[in-house]
Parts: sequence; C-alpha cells; structure tokens
Amino acid sequence: MNYIPELKNTDNNKTYLLAVSGGVDSMVMADLFRKQGFSIHVAHCNFSLRGEESDLDEQLVKNWCENNQIPFHTKRFDTTAYAAEHSLSIQECARELRYAFFYKLLETEKTDLIVTAHHVDDNIETLLFHFLRGTGIQGLTGIPAKGDRLVRPMLHITKENILQYAMEFSVPFRNDSSNLKETYTRNKIRHSVVPFLEERFPNMKHTLADNINRFKDVNEIYQNAISSILKKLIEKRENDLYIPILKLKKTTPLQTITYELIKPFQFNFQQAVELLKLMDGQSGTYIQSSTHKIIRDRDFFIITALDTPQSGFILIEKETERVRCRNFELIFKPNSGEKKEINTDPNTEMVDASLLKYPLILRTWKQGDYLYPFGMDKKKKVARVLIDAKLSLPEKEEVWVLESERKIVWIIGIKPDNRFRVTEKTKTILHLQCFKNKQE
Repeated sequence: MNYIPELKNTDNNKTYLLAVSGGVDSMVMADLFRKQGFSIHVAHCNFSLRGEESDLDEQLVKNWCENNQIPFHTKRFDTTAYAAEHSLSIQECARELRYAFFYKLLETEKTDLIVTAHHVDDNIETLLFHFLRGTGIQGLTGIPAKGDRLVRPMLHITKENILQYAMEFSVPFRNDSSNLKETYTRNKIRHSVVPFLEERFPNMKHTLADNINRFKDVNEIYQNAISSILKKLIEKRENDLYIPILKLKKTTPLQTITYELIKPFQFNFQQAVELLKLMDGQSGTYIQSSTHKIIRDRDFFIITALDTPQSGFILIEKETERVRCRNFELIFKPNSGEKKEINTDPNTEMVDASLLKYPLILRTWKQGDYLYPFGMDKKKKVARVLIDAKLSLPEKEEVWVLESERKIVWIIGIKPDNRFRVTEKTKTILHLQCFKNKQE
C-alpha cells in the first residue's frame, strides 16, 4: 500500500488524548498520529471482562507507549459490578465508564480533544443498526465526525485499509475475542448482515458511505425546516412551554412535527402518537417522560418539567399531600367532613371533595378566568376579583388558581368558588392550606 492515510479534523497546535484499546483500529490510529508528529497522550481502559486477555491488551498498549515515549494513562474497572449496581447493560456501562475517564483526563493532563478510531465500516454498521431498529433522519447520518471535545478523524478510512496499513508497517495489535461473538446485535450485523449485502452488492460500502454524506445534507435541511416550524408553534411562559392545539392541528405532516416537538423532552415516537389522541381529550389529561409532562389544558398542550417549583403549571393527583410552588406551599388534608365550621383565614379553605375531578391543576391565573365567588350565583372575572382586592401589578402576577375540570376551585389565598362549597350534604371535606414563602 505504501501510503499514510490523511487524518481529518485535526490541528497540529492541539494535544490529543487517543482512546486506544489495543485492537487494530486504535493501534493504527495511534501510529498515524505518531508518524504525523502530533502531540499525543494515550488512554486505555481495562474493563476486566476477559480475564488475562484484558490484561494483555493493556500491556501491549503500555509497551507501545513506552517504546515511543508517549504518555500512557490506564484505569481498571469492575465493569460487571458497576453494571449490576446501576442497572446498565455491559455495553452501556463500559461506555459510561470509558468517557468519564477520558473527560477527566482532558482536565488533569491539559489535553484538548479525545480521539476515537471509528472508521467507514463502523459508520455503515451504525447506519444499518439505526435503520433496522427504527430511526429518524438523524439516525441515518451515522457517527458524527465531531462531538463534545471529541473528534473521529478516521471515518473516511475502511477496515480493509486499516488492516493493510497494520501489515505493511508492522503495527502491533491484539484481536478482541468478544468481537467474534454474535450475541451482540452489532457483531451480528458485522459478521452476517454486511457480508451478505456485500456478496449481492459489491459496492455496498462505497454506496452507503456516500449515502451517509447525503443524509447529513438532508438532515441539515430537515433540521432547519423543523426549527422554523417549531418557533411558530412554541410559546414560552415563564418556565413552561405552551403549544396552541388548534395551530398544531393545522401543521403538516402532523405526526412528524409533533414528534420533533416533544423529542427534546425525552418523549418517544409512540408518545407523539398518544399526544395526538389527547387533542380532543379532557383538560388535565397528560403524557409523561422521565423528565417532563405534557398536559392538555383547554386550548393548549403545556410542556412542564417534573418536580420543579419554578413551573407555572402543576398537575395534582388525588393522593397528593403537598405541593411546592415558587412563592407558596399548598397542603391537602382530607377528612370525614364532620367539621364544617366557618372559616375566616384567607389562606385556608374547605371544599367538598366529592365535587373535585382529578387531576387538579394548579397554575398562574390568566385573562379570561372566572369563578362564582363564595355565596354568589353569578360568575365574576378573576381580573375583577383582583382589582377589588386592591392588589398591585406585581402582586397580581404572583396569583395562582386551583382548577378542577376547567372550573376554578380557589383563587389561592383570596377567594373560593361557590360551586365547591361545603354544605350539609357534604360527606368528605378537603382542607386546603396555603403557606406563603417569606421574602428575603
């Protein structure tokens, strides 16, 4: 072969931290960086998964670094124990441990960028894996050439070229026996699917590598278009996002737009389908991810973070005992309804629990809100109630309401609604108590 492949996305003025396992890919990468005169350190992870094999991999990399006077950093992990403790797969665990080690070395060793040895074949396997598992356009763009303080300079080099280089320049390396096991999906793709496709489509790798580049261009156009559409749909109110349902209904293609809208908040495609069903649902219905809720409230979907007092919109389930908001805390205490004494404390209310429809909604008030003030059969705008209470503009901005199925139960600390009052027929009372946060 008698050539040295070009390393892309590299700069001679930086110091690189090479992730080297001892396999042919990373050892060739290390040799290329050395020959081209880059300032480098080498990092190796011993995951203790293959006994003596793992130790021999580590020793090979260490010897190579010593022979070439290159700084060497290694760390041994009890990967199996860590995976069990954190409920992770071995692959997820190894990735988490590996990158935590690498990013720490960036700081302690004053290096600039992590470098991995991903190549054309890895990129194609990733494309097939994403495509077969189900993915959007983003998943068809393969492995990114750059990441967070990370570069992959060999994505244009094939595995065949890497092996030829290793033989021609006598680069030492070891084969990882676990790469031969087809229990892992990626290995199955590598050893069975790719050879099958190559047999029928001899130029398959070249074609898919070209397609990956095209998909990257397509994805850029797609993301720009999505960003433009989402800007017109999303209304930010304090720490929550409001999506007008009617406006969302008019967008096309609706399913794809909805998915892109909620994807950043850890929702999957199936949940986007579920959300579309809530367009004609009742207020208070919602879907939830690991980090957020999307709540249907009248004319809007509201995206709000879980367990944050900074939200201006909070769902309250029946078993809730305490809710913390920005400027107050609300306590819920059910009882049998035996005591029906007259209440004179504006921060305490009693309501007929049987009239409440869960989930309740606790939110900041808005123009157009109304209630039936206690003792009255006529409705009154909340805005007028606040004027009558002689609240200043800043005080009005801090007013919250408790809502049940679109009906206001209580303007917190100000006025209850007559429709939820306790009567002689009331069997179960819900005590509501508001504790205002002290201002510093």
